Amino acid sequence: MAFYQSYRCVNNHLFTPQHRDSSFTDAFIEYVIYIYLRSLSLNTTIQIIRAQFEKNFLSKGTLLELAERVADRLPTLTDIDNLFHPRRSGYLAFDGVYFKLKGVSFVILFCFDPETFDIVGYRMAAEETYEGYRDLSFEVYQALERQKTPVTGLYLDGEKGLVKALNEVFPSVPKQLCLVHKYLRMGQVIPFKSVNRKGVFYLRKKKILKFKRLFEETIFAKDKKASLEKFEELRYFADAHGIEKFHQGYRILKNNFKLTLTHFDQPHMNRDNNLIECFNSIISRKLDLMKGFKKETNIDRYLKLILLDYRFHQLTESRIPYRRDQSPLELARVHLPEYYNFIKMLRSSLNLTFEN
Repeated sequence: MAFYQSYRCVNNHLFTPQHRDSSFTDAFIEYVIYIYLRSLSLNTTIQIIRAQFEKNFLSKGTLLELAERVADRLPTLTDIDNLFHPRRSGYLAFDGVYFKLKGVSFVILFCFDPETFDIVGYRMAAEETYEGYRDLSFEVYQALERQKTPVTGLYLDGEKGLVKALNEVFPSVPKQLCLVHKYLRMGQVIPFKSVNRKGVFYLRKKKILKFKRLFEETIFAKDKKASLEKFEELRYFADAHGIEKFHQGYRILKNNFKLTLTHFDQPHMNRDNNLIECFNSIISRKLDLMKGFKKETNIDRYLKLILLDYRFHQLTESRIPYRRDQSPLELARVHLPEYYNFIKMLRSSLNLTFEN
């Protein structure tokens, strides 16, 4: 990286190079953006660069300009698919991840491969709707058709619009409802975690614990028959006690209940793994980067950077041994050269430049 001296004349006019970032090299730019994607903070990135170079030449504005330039010149997620040809397992999972920009909520509708955690497709929308999920599902369906990859199983969180869309686009494919979502939703209605606290729920402790036990025996049953029997027992229990929250909890479980049973008829599908929540948590942390942005028109640029970073980032803390220290693309059988900064690797491989 080179530096240019600024001069102030006798009339107090400040002279600088025409482009204040014209001295930034590719190596410096890709390093700065990589730090930014890892630190999840504009201010932290600036402080790291200032401490390393002992120069105060990087501002928020300059950093954002560099990020936009890199985003524009890097390949898209579709380009990455065409360049590296990641293999798909045949299983798909769908979820919506929310974030805010200038106080306005947006949602990114994702389709990812639950075996590799690689992103298969996504769409941005104002909220989770049937139309949004239908369009995303159809795009994914067409992409897998071109790759001649059959779809053998779908995982979902039970959102009504998503269920309707998947039934339309993948009518004959087995669909398994994520049991973790059911459990978390039930916990919002029945205070399982606060049952030991004093107060109105403390007086109903035994009843709540009985409801919790029946609920868990229903969704985590050893076979389909046992699950159906416990489901009926849960209904009788809710009716017998006449507590509205019990009725509400039963209705939550009843909604798309048959989709919680798929794994009994389809042994190749998982029952209670937390894959959707794991994916959601990883992507949500990355989307914190969006909080520093004020222009809605730039969302696509930063989202592209975030998702590229995700696909090349190694899952170093995965609880699944075969995923540990592998990136989603590597898990999708993409052979990548050894790299420490995916931006540098892509720039070198594709003969790109980030300089003006």
